[in-house]
Amino acid sequence: MGRKAGVAILVIFALFVVFSNTSVSDEDMANWENLNYWKDNPRMAYPSWFSLFGDRTPTVFLEPSLVEENGSSVYRFSYEHAYHDKPSDVRFYGLPYGEEVEISVLRPDGIRVPLYRGIATSSNLSLNTNMRAGVISSLSNVLNLSEAGYVLLTATQMLFSRDGSMETLNGEYVFEVRLAGNATPSVEILGTCYGLLGTDSYGRDMWVGFVKGMNNTLYLAFFTTVIIVALGVLIGLISGYVGGALGEFITFLLEVLVALPMLPILVVLVWLFSTQGYGQQVRINPVLFMFLVALLTLGKFAKTVRMMAIREKVNEYVKAAVSMGAGTLWVLRRHILPPVGEFSLRYSTILLARIVALVSVFGFFGLIPGTNWGSFMIEAMNQGALYGGYWWWIVAPGLAMAVLSAGLAFVSSGSG
Repeated sequence: MGRKAGVAILVIFALFVVFSNTSVSDEDMANWENLNYWKDNPRMAYPSWFSLFGDRTPTVFLEPSLVEENGSSVYRFSYEHAYHDKPSDVRFYGLPYGEEVEISVLRPDGIRVPLYRGIATSSNLSLNTNMRAGVISSLSNVLNLSEAGYVLLTATQMLFSRDGSMETLNGEYVFEVRLAGNATPSVEILGTCYGLLGTDSYGRDMWVGFVKGMNNTLYLAFFTTVIIVALGVLIGLISGYVGGALGEFITFLLEVLVALPMLPILVVLVWLFSTQGYGQQVRINPVLFMFLVALLTLGKFAKTVRMMAIREKVNEYVKAAVSMGAGTLWVLRRHILPPVGEFSLRYSTILLARIVALVSVFGFFGLIPGTNWGSFMIEAMNQGALYGGYWWWIVAPGLAMAVLSAGLAFVSSGSG
């Protein structure tokens, strides 16, 4: 029963990996470390599903209604704000660059606020960046703030405030975009919720970082496990079945590898073979890293394979096969490899979970190439996720590793 449960968990996890990769674009993952790429996203946003359980503003696109007035196209976007907090920004897209544009909004209290009028300096405009002056001039009597108060507030916070108390003004906001050309604008309300895992202080979609970290972690862990098992079987068979001076020398090396403290030596080796890239990021060839990890962790496994080969070699049916002229390769294939292969498959399930944890630990301390679950977690902690209540940043990779480890553990249990 345990093995069946483990297989079911791993199948579900594999489907999750596939779904995760289809939910993000290659462009987003390629630009994960490019901070300018994410500048239009809300910063430190909660996950989008928070709006279902709490009174937080989701990020939404507004549908326009078109009206023709005096030869101009007037697009109206209606937005019903019913949340306790305020949006983080309002973005206007698809504006005719270099042409006359007029943007205003009618608040729920009946006050019309002219936001922008003039030549569009960009096809995309931001309420916080491009329309602050219009909000202040129109709402100065309503808000009645000191000069320092205006400095501390964004244009969006002021627009969605009832009065100087800064309580949120709920109700219908009607944004109006008046154009002379044929452009079709769109409006996005950037809420305090965005994406499946929210955003960080740079506006990066944390779901993208999670998926990229998952891909790199699983890639390194899987191929490192393959290398360890392949080298361990080869070395164990040579030292156990072939024997001789070569076998004795390999056995001595295995004893040394088992006795070595893996983590400190691996840290030193990564430091020796790596370089520091942009932002102090470690640059090391992934294949070299996998071989270093494999070299320092295959000792125990190879010794076990060696003992299995020695035990099988002295069996009567093996001796009989040799006396009848069976070659070494035939004996290995027929009598030695079946039990070794079964053990290797079972051991690889346990080993894969260990390597995933090891890769994450090295990523946590910045001693591994690329983005991984470990670097994802330490970056979240550096941005105050642990103390700021952004628990999903830490829980997401931790939960994924726990599910993967549980599935592998059930499969290796051998019951069911």
